[in-house]
Amino acid sequence: MESWQQAQENEFGQTVGILEANAFEPMLDTVLHGNTVRLLPFSTHAHNQAVLEQLWDCIRSEPNGKCWTYLPYSAITSLDQLTGMVQRSFDFQHSLHFFIQVEGAVVGWIGLLNIRPAHGVVEIGNVYFSHQLKQSAAATETIYLLLNACFSRGSRRIEWKCDDLNTLSKRAALRFGFSYEGLFRKHLIVKGRNRNTAWFSMLDDEWLELEKAYAAWLSPKNFDPAGLQKRRLQDFIQLCRQE
Repeated sequence: MESWQQAQENEFGQTVGILEANAFEPMLDTVLHGNTVRLLPFSTHAHNQAVLEQLWDCIRSEPNGKCWTYLPYSAITSLDQLTGMVQRSFDFQHSLHFFIQVEGAVVGWIGLLNIRPAHGVVEIGNVYFSHQLKQSAAATETIYLLLNACFSRGSRRIEWKCDDLNTLSKRAALRFGFSYEGLFRKHLIVKGRNRNTAWFSMLDDEWLELEKAYAAWLSPKNFDPAGLQKRRLQDFIQLCRQE
């Protein structure tokens, strides 16, 4: 029986969930360091002009506007607009955002959203992986750093949500080891359009195995001299789940 299925009987003979302590402590002002990437918190870097200019250079070099389609805001068209949005954390409440820095340059951002410390739950979202970051080891390591940081601080559950029409995001969630939970129909209106939301999650006890898969995938031994992976993350996840 999985941990989330466990139950017990109360004094009235009713079936209830098991008692569970919660000690989730969201990170604050913490730089997360990886082999290929650094995550810089907005709280200490949102007023750094060099960081903002690097990010703007990345945004304005996007080959097209596809990266904005499923985000809740339209394409950013100026450095001033970017600065305001960053300094307001994109108007997300109960969130922590990070700049994604690769080889000294900021090439995207990512957020921890809907942080609910009392329940040990947080969502990874508002993801901007620029054209310089997509399908790279740094992109995957970005997700690993956030997962590891949250679970090591006592998170019980990490969520991934996206527009059900965003096939790339759904594919990414499964690749990263999240489990599909279902569809929230007519969940939101975004940019005037209906959004049905696909829900994915990862649990703390699942991370015990998934962490091993990430560690194996991120090992320098898994990459050739050109930086190309030898084995896919999905392969390592499958192996760990079979053990």
